[in-house]
Amino acid sequence: MLCVLAVLLAAACTKQPAGEQGAVVEIRTAVEGAAGDTKAIVTGTDFPSWNGRADDPTGTFGIFSCVHEDVPSEYAAHKPATYNMRGYKAGSTLRYHYVATAGSGTLEGEYSNRFILTQRKDDKTADLYAYAPWTVDAWTSGPTAIPFETVKQWDWMYAVENDRPYLTPIDANDRENSNLDPAGTDLKASFYFRHAMAQVRFEFRLLNTPTDYLVRLVSVTRSSGAPLYSAGTFNAITGALENLEETDSLTPDLHEWIRSTSPTAISVLLVPGEIGPTDELTFTFTANGQTLQPFVLTRDRVAHGDGITFGLQPGYIYTYHFTMDNYVFFDGFSVSTDWTTPASPDDDLNPIHI
Repeated sequence: MLCVLAVLLAAACTKQPAGEQGAVVEIRTAVEGAAGDTKAIVTGTDFPSWNGRADDPTGTFGIFSCVHEDVPSEYAAHKPATYNMRGYKAGSTLRYHYVATAGSGTLEGEYSNRFILTQRKDDKTADLYAYAPWTVDAWTSGPTAIPFETVKQWDWMYAVENDRPYLTPIDANDRENSNLDPAGTDLKASFYFRHAMAQVRFEFRLLNTPTDYLVRLVSVTRSSGAPLYSAGTFNAITGALENLEETDSLTPDLHEWIRSTSPTAISVLLVPGEIGPTDELTFTFTANGQTLQPFVLTRDRVAHGDGITFGLQPGYIYTYHFTMDNYVFFDGFSVSTDWTTPASPDDDLNPIHI
């Protein structure tokens, strides 16, 4: 059973959306891949705090309040102020920015400590859907086709409660985050976020050298039709990445200093895809400006522990370990779903050594 972090919202509220009377919805959040998510309540490290930078939405999430549907398909706004609003974590508290301008999705500058679901004149109830990170573009696209660019390296996530295709209309009132009545009391919504991208992580450690290195991922290229995509749309209901645009090369701006005292890693987020027998993804790095021998990702280097899965899967992290001396040595790799503490080749998580 999935566990979530309970975040009790503060009783005080700096503001709430203008309009009819409404009810407070207590929001709970958790992220798949956080430590202990299947064993115990997540302690608070599940969702990173937002740094407030518009160019880096890490730590934000979007909430769509939609008119309730027994069989969801339209996802029409329940109220403009709560359609693609932004939520984020500040300490142990969730805060919200409501939509200020219907038509553009522009947010209000002042935040609220409470999520208020306001009433409509026709008394229709609401269904809530969540995704991360928040983007203003989702106001226009709606939750089913949010545009994305891989080079921006956004960790796209959807709430597992969003997708309910197995339920019949008879079960509609029992769905999570569904049929919430703004005239009611004790309203609750739970969002358990799941990663839609795959993470490829390169972990470096230095050996017998006091020199620090600035390691930069210069490019990712493909051959033989390997899956590599520059853009597409994100379906926040199902978590699917669709309308994908193929590319032969990506140039993400990713770099880290590698110190002699501790290992350092560079992670790149990629659209998941199967790696065929002849497919290759080539990762080219520089260290202090000097080009290193490219690392070629082949089918056997994305092999899962089950022996039948070969490829980048959503929500998985593929960690490749290197030692830098006068040369660069490849120490093996591991596959895990724990994005908080990626596995090392010695961990008991079906590690595979080469």
